[in-house]
Amino acid sequence: MGAKTMKRKVLLIALLAMAEASQAAPLVLSPGVLVDTETGLAFAANRNGFTQQLQLSDGTSIWTSPEQAFPLGVADGFLVALARAEAPGSANVLLMDPNTGNVADRISVDLPEPVSASFFPQPGQRFEATLQDTEEGMRFYWRHEVRALRGAAMVELDAGGNEVINPVTVTSGAFDLVAHQNRQLAIPVRADVAPPVAPTIALQGAERIPGIAGEQYRAADDRHVLSPEAKPHDALRQIYTWSVYDRDGNRVGHYTSPYARAPYLVRNSQLILREQPFAHAGTNGQWQEHSTRLVVADLQTGRELWDFEILDHQYRGPTPP
Repeated sequence: MGAKTMKRKVLLIALLAMAEASQAAPLVLSPGVLVDTETGLAFAANRNGFTQQLQLSDGTSIWTSPEQAFPLGVADGFLVALARAEAPGSANVLLMDPNTGNVADRISVDLPEPVSASFFPQPGQRFEATLQDTEEGMRFYWRHEVRALRGAAMVELDAGGNEVINPVTVTSGAFDLVAHQNRQLAIPVRADVAPPVAPTIALQGAERIPGIAGEQYRAADDRHVLSPEAKPHDALRQIYTWSVYDRDGNRVGHYTSPYARAPYLVRNSQLILREQPFAHAGTNGQWQEHSTRLVVADLQTGRELWDFEILDHQYRGPTPP
C-alpha cells in the first residue's frame, strides 16, 4: 500500500471518528447555504462557486475550498458537496473535512447521458440535489429539468397527452453513499423514490400563532415565525417590515426587506437570511443592483451586520426574443 493511499485512509478514519462524537448538523437554509446555529458557523457557495466557511458573528471567512464545490449537507463527519460537472452524464461528489475544507474523498457517479450535474445556472435547464442522512448512510437525491428555449409560448402535448405551455422534461433519481473498507461507494437506488417532503413555508390552520394577523412564514428550523407588512417606498415602490416571533407568539425583533419572505433562521439576536437579488434607483439617480446574498442582521435594530455574495442557483441571463 502506497503512502498516499495510507494517508487518505487515516484521514477518512479520523473524520468518521469525529462524526460519532458530533450530534448536530447544519441546516440547509437554501440550496448551497448551510447554517449551524449551535457552533455559529455557516458553509456557503460564493458567487464563483467555491465553498467558504464563515463565522456568523462577523462574516469572517475561515477557509475556502480548493476547488469549486456546492455544499449539500454534513453527514458522517463529512461536508458533502457537489463538484463542478466535467461533462453530461456524470456527477462528482466530494467528501470534505468541515474543519479545513480539504477534500478527503471523491466519488464519481453515473447519471443518464443528457443530465448535466452543474450547480451553475444554465439557460433552459436546472440541476438540483439534496442530501438525506439516514441510519444506513447518506442518500443523495437529484433532479434535472430541461425546458426548450423559446421566445414565444408554445403549446405542446406532454407524455400524458395533455396540452402544456413550454413543457419541462424532468429526470430524477437517487443513490446511496455507503461506507466500504474506508471508502464511500455510490449505489444507485433502483426504486422510484423522492426526497422527504418539506412542510409548507406558510403556516396554515391550526399551525398559525393566534393574534398575529396576515401571512405567517416558518423559519428553516421551524422555531420562529415571521409576519410581513407591506409599506410604500420611494425607490422600490414597496418594502416589507418583518416582525419575527418565537413559537409562543413573543415578538423577538424586526427587519426590512424588498421581499415579503425569504429563507431565514434566528440565532440569539441574529436574523440569518438568504436575500434574492434586487435593483433600484439610488438617491443620486444611478441604478443600483444587489446580488443574491447571505445576510445577517440584528433583530433588535433591524440593521444589517454583514452580508456575503452567494452563488445564484437560478438563471437570470438573456433568453431568446
